[in-house]
Amino acid sequence: MNLELVKEIYNIHKKWLKELNYEVIKKEDYEIIYNKNIKDCYSNFISNFDVKDIDEFKKIISESEKDFSKANRTPVIYLIPFMNELYNNKDKYFAENKFELISTEAWQIFNDFSKLENMKINCKFDVKLELATDMEEYAKYLMACYKTDDEDDPYGGLDDGYKLNYINHRKIYNDMENEFYLIKADDKIVGTTQSIHNDKICGLYSLAIKNEYRNKSIGKEVLKQQLEICKSKNINTVYLQTEEGFYPYEMYKKFGFEDLCMVYYYSKL
Repeated sequence: MNLELVKEIYNIHKKWLKELNYEVIKKEDYEIIYNKNIKDCYSNFISNFDVKDIDEFKKIISESEKDFSKANRTPVIYLIPFMNELYNNKDKYFAENKFELISTEAWQIFNDFSKLENMKINCKFDVKLELATDMEEYAKYLMACYKTDDEDDPYGGLDDGYKLNYINHRKIYNDMENEFYLIKADDKIVGTTQSIHNDKICGLYSLAIKNEYRNKSIGKEVLKQQLEICKSKNINTVYLQTEEGFYPYEMYKKFGFEDLCMVYYYSKL
């Protein structure tokens, strides 16, 4: 596993969150990320820390709970491979009677752009990506795409706080570009997608298609176009984060993405 790449992706992801109005608080031994508008585990966690023993672990958890209680949030531990001791000894630190594993996230990467040359997508629609200029419009379409009410969809029905985050998006970093796209099929808006990138690495986020337009290869065509955009910018690595066991996980692998690592969300019981 390329831990340097994992760390770099985490730092890009953190910048993506910060530009979407997440609070990032650096403590002496750990990092807190939370959102004032959203309560789910993907938006409120502690991470970027490691420990020597169980006592140090308990101390960090206890301290973070105080900070999260002030924000009326329950802390979740976002366990990433560069947190060596914790990651390699999960059973020791995250015993089933004390913690619940609430999500397993796959980080996948694409870095063989030669695959695009012969890639054929069987999509009957004329699919185009249009840069969003109105973030309120973008947020409206994004929320509509995610409201599937599907119990098997971990992202089906987003907290309304996400809408506020996108409407209030702000550019912070000069070395990063955060791009938001409306997906059009035969000139009709059917979805949204976005990316954040520096000069080497690009993260793809929130590719969402309206329910009635799913399973028509629109998402695959969008993915191909986003990879072609990355290639034109001489970006050499593209990453995305998806839920293990959720249907896009296998779709991305068939498309040419490879697993970089698994990341875990643990909640204290």
